[in-house]
Amino acid sequence: MLFEIDDIPSFEINLYDNSVAREWKKLIKAIHVGDGEDVDHRRSFYNLNSKEEIKNDLLNAIEKINTFFKKEFIVIPKNIDWDDQKIYNDLHIYFEKLSGNFNNPTKLIKIAPSNIKESIRDLNYCVHALENFSNIKQDNIKIQWTKSRTVTPRIPLKEQEYNLIKFERIAKEVYLDYNELGKNYIDLWRDNLDISYNSLKNKHYVGADFFISLKNQKNIFHNDFIKWIKNHNIDPYEKKHGIGLIAIGKAKIINIKHLTKNSKVTIIKETI
Repeated sequence: MLFEIDDIPSFEINLYDNSVAREWKKLIKAIHVGDGEDVDHRRSFYNLNSKEEIKNDLLNAIEKINTFFKKEFIVIPKNIDWDDQKIYNDLHIYFEKLSGNFNNPTKLIKIAPSNIKESIRDLNYCVHALENFSNIKQDNIKIQWTKSRTVTPRIPLKEQEYNLIKFERIAKEVYLDYNELGKNYIDLWRDNLDISYNSLKNKHYVGADFFISLKNQKNIFHNDFIKWIKNHNIDPYEKKHGIGLIAIGKAKIINIKHLTKNSKVTIIKETI
């Protein structure tokens, strides 16, 4: 597939010959509309936003949600300590209550106006962005598929497909992204949460979202994470845990130097 960003051919994905890549292609062909709104442009390039912009998005989302409920449903301190992990953990719990699970959304998500659904998504996305802000580097291209369509399908990984999981990143390789609502093992470690966290969700589905690595990384796990998870008698390299990466193709990078937080992506040609 050839992707344009801001009407400039920017990268081409050549899919690998494996079952996950084929399932991903089938999924994309089923949901691709071609109207220019297939990609969630705001969130695809969210790592180009400043920390203040992300904070403002978060506070605006909370205000809209509270206004919708006509009460202070989400309670936050008047003077927020943005370095306190607890506030992010608390806000994520609010998100979980509002959204439900991927396959079992709340009644609110089913009937709420689109602007409220977007605010609920912002609640989740901004929290994760702020939690990881110091770790964010321009070392990948993330493409978020739009969540505004009627259906956002996923395909469960087959048992043998876990064998495709690896624990390194290769420059210009294309990987499935996190197509879940929740926190994986790495999030629990980073956010100082208990291993028995109620909304633990590792990666067990083929979904539309993907990212292109722009660098090589021999081990995707931080040494402290490896110590933490082994202390819980969990092998981080057990592929069936679903915390590694599945590569679906290789990208030919044509031109991405013009990226901005307001960039727009379009699939302009299928070449596979």
